[in-house]
Amino acid sequence: MKTTLLLFLAVSLSHCQVPLTLIRSRVTKFVNASNISKDCAADLSLLISDLFDQKMWAMKMLDSTSKLNAGILNANVHFIGDYDMCLSIKEETQTRTVEGQYCTAVVMLDEKFLSTIKHLLKLEKIDKMITGIVAVEEVINPRKVAGVIGICAPKTCRAGDLETLAQDAERKFNLSAHLYFREELCIHKNQPTKINKLDLIIYCGIIIMGFVLVGSTIYDVYFQGSGVFRIFSMYTNLKKLLHQSNHRKLSCVSGIKVLSCFWVLLGHTTLLAIAIAKNVVYNVAEWRYEPVNTFAWAGHYSVDSFFMVSGLLLSYTFLKNSRKVSMSLIEFYFKRLSRLMPTMVVIILIIASVLKLCIDGPYGPVLLQVFIENCYGDWPSILFFTFNFMRDPKCGINHLWYLSSDTQLYFLAPVFLFFIIKHPRKVIAGMSAMFLFSVGYSVAVTFMKNLGFTFYDWSEDYGNYFIFSTTHRLPSWLIGVFCGYLLQFENVKIPKKLNICLLFLSFLSMILLVVSQLSLLDGEYNVYRVAVWTGLARPVWSLAVAYVVFSCATGHGEIFRNNQHFSFPLCVPSFKRTYT
Repeated sequence: MKTTLLLFLAVSLSHCQVPLTLIRSRVTKFVNASNISKDCAADLSLLISDLFDQKMWAMKMLDSTSKLNAGILNANVHFIGDYDMCLSIKEETQTRTVEGQYCTAVVMLDEKFLSTIKHLLKLEKIDKMITGIVAVEEVINPRKVAGVIGICAPKTCRAGDLETLAQDAERKFNLSAHLYFREELCIHKNQPTKINKLDLIIYCGIIIMGFVLVGSTIYDVYFQGSGVFRIFSMYTNLKKLLHQSNHRKLSCVSGIKVLSCFWVLLGHTTLLAIAIAKNVVYNVAEWRYEPVNTFAWAGHYSVDSFFMVSGLLLSYTFLKNSRKVSMSLIEFYFKRLSRLMPTMVVIILIIASVLKLCIDGPYGPVLLQVFIENCYGDWPSILFFTFNFMRDPKCGINHLWYLSSDTQLYFLAPVFLFFIIKHPRKVIAGMSAMFLFSVGYSVAVTFMKNLGFTFYDWSEDYGNYFIFSTTHRLPSWLIGVFCGYLLQFENVKIPKKLNICLLFLSFLSMILLVVSQLSLLDGEYNVYRVAVWTGLARPVWSLAVAYVVFSCATGHGEIFRNNQHFSFPLCVPSFKRTYT
């Protein structure tokens, strides 16, 4: 295969020697006339000379540089090239040593030219998705980005040299495109990773923690030790983690959390796949209208399931334990912070110091920029659970917004939980008022900002006012809190027919909420229709999931009963159920 490729390149070049000679002199003259460093100019001149002499290293450098792909009009704008081939290039001569350097160059188009292309392709509403870029959008202004090109150049050429050459070419040929280079987006073989003093301290801490875990595990398993040192044993902690409690009243919640996790993964994977696919135009313009695909991009409902479950577990466990042990407000808050903040610190330190040792590839420098450099200013907001208040954060760990929002709701919980037992009517009335306020907020913001409901309507305002907004997510959490309160009552009896009807209505509501999202994409934008969806869809979803949990937890989860040969359990009951 390699011999065939070399023959093909040799034959192709041998049939165009005369025009190549003319091109060679012009390219050499163009490089020498540019205001670039002497070493870069010398290596580029050697590259041009050896390329026309058909030397292997020069042909590899040209071959590893990306070329235009098929399907550009379908937004196939990832021209990555061959990263590994570029970094493997090393040519030693009597006077110089040339090594390959891979640079990720971002193609930026003139706004007028880019808008013309979008208009021709009928893609004016696609906005960020037309770029087909995820990480690079966080590095530069995404509104002008049109694609990414992998450039293989000599290591002596800095990003400034390459951009100078690109600017000279733009002026000479009157191009509407600009290649944007940054030093952080260029990498060469054996390039040292920047390690600072903080990194060394973190690495030492991780090593010490590893020795403590291994030592504690050995002490626990082989010496059957006991005491404080045993609490770090991986064996003991895994047994506790994997132990199934005999109390199975809320066992169905585990299944809901697992299914929701898979749905979140599916939704995020789908969004990323759409953004970097070779047929972005099809995915955005046609794929989303296919009914079978609605489940993939309706994954945002799974987040509301988590908020509902969070409120339910908090309410249920607090009210149950409050009968035995009283808890002050300080203890209530300290319990949450003592569990989360140490873990958050470890996550932040790992991302800041360890991640740089694990990332490689064409987008490696871009990912380092997104997950490390862009996050330095966001660490305080992440650590103190205010990350969801950030306006269009550039840090790549945006999913931590959920932890911030959930913690804020936890801090709100004592307003209800500390008084709901003694004053249930007043507290429930207050929860209802907050529920209505949140729904009204979502409707009002939809009218004021003309926002959409699906991820295809994504904008900065959509993220700030809806997706990351604690106020918008409040109804789902309140439904969970109320459900946890109802579960305090023992021997709850629901008539069999009523239970089946409510379960059927719950599942039907969830199915309709997923499938009928297509109606929001058909025709022109209708703010009244979107406002109804924005205000009611998530609460209805959470209410449906909450009733499924309530039915299971009270022992009414088996749809078919008194059938020894066939059983279809919705969830396993914790005690024998009695119907009236």
